[in-house]
Amino acid sequence: MIIIATAAAIGGTGPLDSAAQAAEALKPVAGQNAELLFAVGLIGASALAGAVVPLSASYAVGEAAGVERSASRSFRDAPLFLGLFTAQIVLGAVVAMTPVNVIQLLIGTQVLQGLISPIVLVYLLVLTNRRSVLGAAANGPRYRIGATVVVVGVAGMSTILLVQTILGWFGLG
Repeated sequence: MIIIATAAAIGGTGPLDSAAQAAEALKPVAGQNAELLFAVGLIGASALAGAVVPLSASYAVGEAAGVERSASRSFRDAPLFLGLFTAQIVLGAVVAMTPVNVIQLLIGTQVLQGLISPIVLVYLLVLTNRRSVLGAAANGPRYRIGATVVVVGVAGMSTILLVQTILGWFGLG
């Protein structure tokens, strides 16, 4: 619902190149304090994402590697988990201190996510179809067909996104 409301508020302004443009586009809806409101929302989202994303990624890698994963452990007890978590925080701080266009960086990461998602979905589909892995909980025939249609759809949309992005880099899109 938030995405739909935001799109309705700033949808007619064209592509946004900065956070300042996004805040300016919200003025008709939020009034004179739109910039302050946007800044507070951006800080809140950044604080949440700055902690949650590196932590969840570290947990996922620790789980996959089968090693200790706990934020309450010492570096000696959980070196991979805490090292990866720390490295992600440092990398995020370094990127934040550079003069990179954050909007373009966000778009780039979303494009990358869109390209990686079909690969992950295919892996999950293959895994969830295996009775040797999941036994009776494995996908049945109807779910296999439905899930395959969804994966093909996501892969198709990712391909369209990739083509549009590459064409846009060359001024053709």
